[in-house]
Amino acid sequence: MTSAAKPPIALQVPPTRTTAETGFLQLGRYPRAGRELTVNSRWIERDGQPWMPVMGEFHYSRFPESEWRTELQKMAAGGIDIVATYVFWNHHEEVQGQFDWLGQRNLRRFVELAAETGLLFYLRPGPWVHAEARLGGLPDWLVAEGPVRNNDAGYLRHVERFFGEIATQLRGLMWCDGGPVIGLQIENEYDQVGPGRGAEHIAALQQIAIAKGLTVPLYTVTGWPTLDIPERDVIPVSGAYADGFWSGSAEPLPPSGVFLFDTSRAIGEMGNVGGTPAAGRIDKSHYPFFLAEAGGGMHVSYHRRPAVTTDDVAATALVQVGSGANLYGYYMYHGGANPAAIVPGATLNETQATGYPNDVPVIGYDFRAPLGQYGQVRPSYGRLRCLHQFMAAFGADVAAMDAVLPDDRAPSPEDRTKLRVALRGAGDEAFLFVNNHVRHHPMPDFAGVQFDVATSRGTVRLPAAPVTVRTGAYFIWPVGLRLGAARLAHATVQPLTRWADGRRQVFVAFALPGIDSTLCFDTASVQAIGLPAALVQRTDDGWFVTAEPGQAPLVFTVTDADGVVHTVVLLSQDQADQCLHTRTLGRDRLLISDQPLHLDGTNAVLSVPNDRRGSVQVFPADDLPGGGTGFLSIDAGVAPVYLDPVGVEVLRMNAEPPAVQWGPVVSWRGKSTPLAPDDTAYDTATRLRLTIPDTVPTGPGRVLLTLDYVGDTARLYADGELVDDHFHDGEPWYIGIDRFAADGRWPRFELAILAADPSAPIFLEDKARARLHHTPVPTLLSVRLQAWRTHRVPFGPSQL
Repeated sequence: MTSAAKPPIALQVPPTRTTAETGFLQLGRYPRAGRELTVNSRWIERDGQPWMPVMGEFHYSRFPESEWRTELQKMAAGGIDIVATYVFWNHHEEVQGQFDWLGQRNLRRFVELAAETGLLFYLRPGPWVHAEARLGGLPDWLVAEGPVRNNDAGYLRHVERFFGEIATQLRGLMWCDGGPVIGLQIENEYDQVGPGRGAEHIAALQQIAIAKGLTVPLYTVTGWPTLDIPERDVIPVSGAYADGFWSGSAEPLPPSGVFLFDTSRAIGEMGNVGGTPAAGRIDKSHYPFFLAEAGGGMHVSYHRRPAVTTDDVAATALVQVGSGANLYGYYMYHGGANPAAIVPGATLNETQATGYPNDVPVIGYDFRAPLGQYGQVRPSYGRLRCLHQFMAAFGADVAAMDAVLPDDRAPSPEDRTKLRVALRGAGDEAFLFVNNHVRHHPMPDFAGVQFDVATSRGTVRLPAAPVTVRTGAYFIWPVGLRLGAARLAHATVQPLTRWADGRRQVFVAFALPGIDSTLCFDTASVQAIGLPAALVQRTDDGWFVTAEPGQAPLVFTVTDADGVVHTVVLLSQDQADQCLHTRTLGRDRLLISDQPLHLDGTNAVLSVPNDRRGSVQVFPADDLPGGGTGFLSIDAGVAPVYLDPVGVEVLRMNAEPPAVQWGPVVSWRGKSTPLAPDDTAYDTATRLRLTIPDTVPTGPGRVLLTLDYVGDTARLYADGELVDDHFHDGEPWYIGIDRFAADGRWPRFELAILAADPSAPIFLEDKARARLHHTPVPTLLSVRLQAWRTHRVPFGPSQL
């Protein structure tokens, strides 16, 4: 379906940058010598400049400590500035009086490693955290003892002990002490109001944290489902998920507001949490637009199994930034796994049996995050990094730019008749945000699209020729961007990053699929453009460059009116997804690889599976052996290696699904949902033995087993012990089996698959539902094994 061409979409650029209020929020009270970190009503200011950071959630106690360093380096390479984590009380004091801060519960070591990686840190100690954890992370003994989550004296005494233990672990690591911990979130999704509750309880928790030494510049609370908060002492933060596993619906959800540009700051998008309807709006005159729970993916529950896509999460992120977000925090950015419980018979996952709304996997907490449960890199990692690098390079300007919407805009998420557009700008400079993607509800193609952007210099019509914005597209276009004295009036490419090299600048952008790449420079601001004449047209209206990247990026020069020569690098979308802007060997550089790449100090490190070769393209490379004016391709020196196949033996077949059992009615859902099958159901499930060949190395490096199966749920056992579990959602199940090897030996793996009842009221994506009907009996369709090898990139002169 294609809509008819329409008149240009009109937007007005604000005449000046935002003036922020600075006297309302009583934050930033614990300064650091020689550094500045403050917050106002619009943005965080770091060392005197507006800052637009990206924050990513990674739960240390859900991941082996031996792998923390590499995973934090991968987060940094993904464009994360701040790592956030919950501190699960029941991971540390499951038995009253017995605190455990060792191994994968070593919070201090995790924070120290984050700092060594160059990351800042955001602490989320609850005490109640949710996180799909048993009792929201509160220990069983605490819940049994008396009231929780209010100013009950006994509860607060226990909170003082817990916060005191955390403060002891983090002594010397606060920002004011020269450490990385810059912020603390108090409680989570807090819905209680009244005496000793609401703002009074949040204030009491904050006072305890400060008294114990958890002193930071930033204190936040979740801005849903209520805004009963100590208004000058905390910042309410927002969330934005493309789907929700907690919904009771067995069908696709209606069009979500996360795909519609909206500057109203309503808090209702998070849904009804804890039975309290979300209501109200965050006051834009006092509080910046920060997100702490923007979906980097989405977890699954037994009754609802969404499989969010790269486009789902990337479009959500672009829309929030286009709507004015100045801190983008992902939940989750990195998946994990629940540790084993100490209490016999207990598990540490959320269940309906413990009074919570959802049954989630016992162990698996992959969350379909950019970095998965075993550190596997998903396509969303690279796509989101495109936005993160834009925020890092242009954020000091964008953070102080107001977000504006066109007058003729879609009035609601359900309206798909209008192209979704927003603008952030000031004076004659702006960034145009466009989204034409809505999960489960495809937008139409919009033909004949142009924009009339009113700036302080007059109205700019862009692009010069109308374009078609295809269904599923989302992008950012620049208006009035400067390269020295040169001015890029407008372009149909998305800015990725930039840097200065003395007076010269390097501007990196990427072409958008289905849209011709055109860059228009003001005529008088440019002397020459270093491209063949066929690609450049000079008119009274500007210099028009029409060019596309090929298999290699396109690099060309722009000589500005002052005679300074700048460099423009134009990538394809795929190249941009694989591109890391970093500083190494003394210079800013771009590193492009189709294999995961991160930095260890100043060394670039590639992760290469056994069946692939590894290579990196480097720019600039004029100071490297074999380099020139363009990109230098370097082979990592790793040859493919064949692995013997996994042996599969069927031990038992059972095509009969367990009877559907129902949980209690949840008031805010107004219905009950099916319960996950209990442990006994797996005693008679279809059972297969998986034999890993002795020729497959047990380490070092990730050995990733990929299982494609059809059924209801599955569990993997190693030497009889449950090591991972999965609710079938139509997507492959990834398992890092090297974690379960011991003494150089592979354990005996067995896979149990329960048959599915196609009539059960469980939400599945269309793909998963179709597979279930096509293959109604439990079936292991395929098994794949990959051994990942880590290699340092040899682009230093001494290494060639």
